[in-house]
Amino acid sequence: MAVLQSTFGETYDKGYAGMDASGELSNIITRTLESASVAFGKALYAGTADNQAVTTPSARLLGFALADKSLPVTSTRAADTFITGDNVAIKNRGSIWVSVSVAVADGDLVYVTNAGVITNVSTSNTLATGWEFQDTLAAAGIGRIVRR
Repeated sequence: MAVLQSTFGETYDKGYAGMDASGELSNIITRTLESASVAFGKALYAGTADNQAVTTPSARLLGFALADKSLPVTSTRAADTFITGDNVAIKNRGSIWVSVSVAVADGDLVYVTNAGVITNVSTSNTLATGWEFQDTLAAAGIGRIVRR
């Protein structure tokens, strides 16, 4: 039998985008994705129809997409993404791991750019009302955001 892995690292990733960060009190809703595609851990907003979600920033933030590692990678679906018509679990309260574009400090407010990038920069970006960073990052990377 072939050896699949013979060495193991001493450190492990602390999390990945869209991963539920803790078991603290949270709320998760489900919506059908109306937009073309969205990566795990990205912001989702109320869609044009009932019970649908889009990636276009608006005042109607639903929350952030929870990862679903059971989704297959296909010619129409990249790894770690949802596509049009998928049911997406959206965390709208609690703590979640996300990909952050800049250095942030614990307690900074969360903003989303028109391209869906998560940042602490308010200029020309949409506030993720009630959400704040839970980690201090010296540069872009994976960090937790929380809404309590």
